[in-house]
Amino acid sequence: MSTDPLHDAQKRAFRYWYLDGTFEFSLGGMCLLLAAYFYAEFLLRATWIGPMMIAVFLLVMIGGGFLINRLVMAFKERLTFPRTGYVAFRRAQGPAYWKRMVLLGALSAATAFLLVWVVMNQPAGFDWTAAATGLIFGAVVVYLGIHFGIARFFVYAAISLTLGAITGWLNWPENLGLIAFYGLSGLGLLLMGTFHLWKYLRENPMPAEESHDK
Repeated sequence: MSTDPLHDAQKRAFRYWYLDGTFEFSLGGMCLLLAAYFYAEFLLRATWIGPMMIAVFLLVMIGGGFLINRLVMAFKERLTFPRTGYVAFRRAQGPAYWKRMVLLGALSAATAFLLVWVVMNQPAGFDWTAAATGLIFGAVVVYLGIHFGIARFFVYAAISLTLGAITGWLNWPENLGLIAFYGLSGLGLLLMGTFHLWKYLRENPMPAEESHDK
């Protein structure tokens, strides 16, 4: 347990950012976008558009992430900040920032390499692509849960591992396992986000506007 008051205050500030369920909305939205992409790739694989789908994937990841982030911020500005205030985080700078960026880049490259290796070398009878996706997805959520002290993230990690194992065992052809994993994960996260939003709104009603009539 940390005894540094500044560190504890920072963790509380980060937990506040995830209090209203918008994390689930943003991550669930990205999962549904990926499910839609893999389904489109499955349908268009045999057409002339098939070879171009890798460019569409980059567009989905970058453009979709940007759009979802803007929608989440607009949501917070309308519902969250008027109720419980706005929290701004100081941007990391200097050697620590670049060290973190290099580490993030290395982890992203290692993850991409692992997924490609799994796709190219998976044995018959089990969809290791879907299983590895569930494992990586769960590991990321566990890291966030430990780093920010958010208990419900461990539940999401367990669900991700279970869903990855089930879709791997079902071993559907093509990318149908990934479509099922991302689609079910996205729907589940949106459902959980709705629950936490309902809970947040109940516990934090909009403050009454001060009367200017005196």
